[in-house]
Amino acid sequence: MSTTVQNFVIRHIAGAKANQIEEFDFQKHSELSLGRASTSDVQFDPDLDTVVSREHGRIVKDATDPLSFTLIDNNSRNGIMVNKIKVKGSTKLFPGDEIQLGNNGPVFVFDLDPRPQEFMPQTRMVDISKPTAEFIPTEVANTANTGKTGIGKQTFERVITHERKKSQRMLWTGLAAALVLVSAVGFVIWKNGKDTNDEMTHQVDKTNKELDSLRNTVSVKQQKGESLSPEEIVAANQDKVVKIEFGWQLFDPGTSDEIWHVYIPMKMQDGSERYMAAYTQNSQGRIEPYLNTKRNVAMGVPIGMSGASGSGFVVSESGFILTNRHVAASWNTGFSFPEYAFPGVLLDQQGKPTNQMISAGDVYGWVPSETSMLGGRPLNSRVEGRNTYLKVTFANNVLRRNATVEAVSDNHDAAMIKVAMPGKLASVELLDNYDDIKAGQAVTVMGYPGVAPEQYMVRKSSDPFKPNTDFNSVPSPTVTPGNIGRLIKTSAEKTNLYSTFGDSYQLTINATGGGNSGGPMFDDKGRVIGIYYAGKSDARGTQISFAVPIKYGMELMGNQKVL
Repeated sequence: MSTTVQNFVIRHIAGAKANQIEEFDFQKHSELSLGRASTSDVQFDPDLDTVVSREHGRIVKDATDPLSFTLIDNNSRNGIMVNKIKVKGSTKLFPGDEIQLGNNGPVFVFDLDPRPQEFMPQTRMVDISKPTAEFIPTEVANTANTGKTGIGKQTFERVITHERKKSQRMLWTGLAAALVLVSAVGFVIWKNGKDTNDEMTHQVDKTNKELDSLRNTVSVKQQKGESLSPEEIVAANQDKVVKIEFGWQLFDPGTSDEIWHVYIPMKMQDGSERYMAAYTQNSQGRIEPYLNTKRNVAMGVPIGMSGASGSGFVVSESGFILTNRHVAASWNTGFSFPEYAFPGVLLDQQGKPTNQMISAGDVYGWVPSETSMLGGRPLNSRVEGRNTYLKVTFANNVLRRNATVEAVSDNHDAAMIKVAMPGKLASVELLDNYDDIKAGQAVTVMGYPGVAPEQYMVRKSSDPFKPNTDFNSVPSPTVTPGNIGRLIKTSAEKTNLYSTFGDSYQLTINATGGGNSGGPMFDDKGRVIGIYYAGKSDARGTQISFAVPIKYGMELMGNQKVL
């Protein structure tokens, strides 16, 4: 074995556990059971993942060859698919393979950590018959073992419409929730009238007075160098922590055309036509999506994202805000392909389909800004990513303010954006204590996790030229106290250390999640010492989080020399 494997890795893509990662000790587990039963190693939600059987299947490690694996279907009701191909009884399994339990059921990627060199990457081969003139561009063998692959033409056209209207649909979802609130608010106002308004005003005044008193206490404690409670840290900093909403796309720098992922029509043996995502191989042997400019794409989807959100914090009175790179400039981080992008087909240098099918594991870690091919040809310059929108909203406020990207770190998941506002903004206090910090230190994370319930404000317009009522979500930060569980150091020649997470703080904090990315991590004195950016969980439900040392953000501000 060229590499000592430490863990089985299960990366959930779709289902109730989407975006979660589970790890299992490679030496202690000879197999992993899959199902909704409480005894399953990889347990799926018994109420939400209803297409999964109680004992759906097993991943078995070969006793004579520990790097050989078999996926076994336990006669499940809805079956198992590997890379969209139906499993009949059992099949060989390779690191990077995508597994789905039942039609429209949960999806996950099977992997090893670290992945041995012989599996980088492992490609699953599918029998494909020789093309003839009547087939455009080729014919996929339609056998009992392979089943149909790709996506139907009408379905694909619906997918295109879905991608184009995603932002609009998310907006209307928000408005629908707000309309429910309107009904409730209207009833309260009708029933209580002036008394309700007076009570609300009184409550706001009372809250503001309590907040001012708490901030005075914080100021005194900070002057004395005393520790602060999480409540006091919130009181001093909630106006400095912002919610960031964004969308982005990839563009050709020469023409400013949108860059799309190409999908090609594949005629099946039964005469039906399916669309499959196209992929190519660059000069270094790495697999990339086959991209082209929108004007040259007959069928495809744009490379980008919409409807995403993160967190940030003000670091200067002039409006500079630190956050994560994957929030401010997401094209500079690993891309999450849609489920229907696999299995895909590899094209040769002439753009013709080969007999090699591509799984999610083959392109895992692909970074859009680092793509080296466009239209099947090597690029002479880098493609360009742009935010289609980048909005900042302060706590307990409804105004979305436009922001611009000012600096992006080359070393870690950190970036700096700026919002233009009149007057001076209150900013957090930063402290780079990376060389002195110890495991066990108390910390507090603030941010806007996506799983938190939305609050909405309904306001009647006072503008006669725009009389419609406005419905807006009002972000309120979530506060999560915890501790630094471990210091993770990056690779260094003198120590021969290596970390897949680079320099990071490992935290005993779990009530965060997507949307909290870019939020500040405070020490017990209320100073920001890190930027929250990732989370991880295992089969037992244990969750840990990670933060970027603040020194990487301070580098972007010009506060720290790198040489």
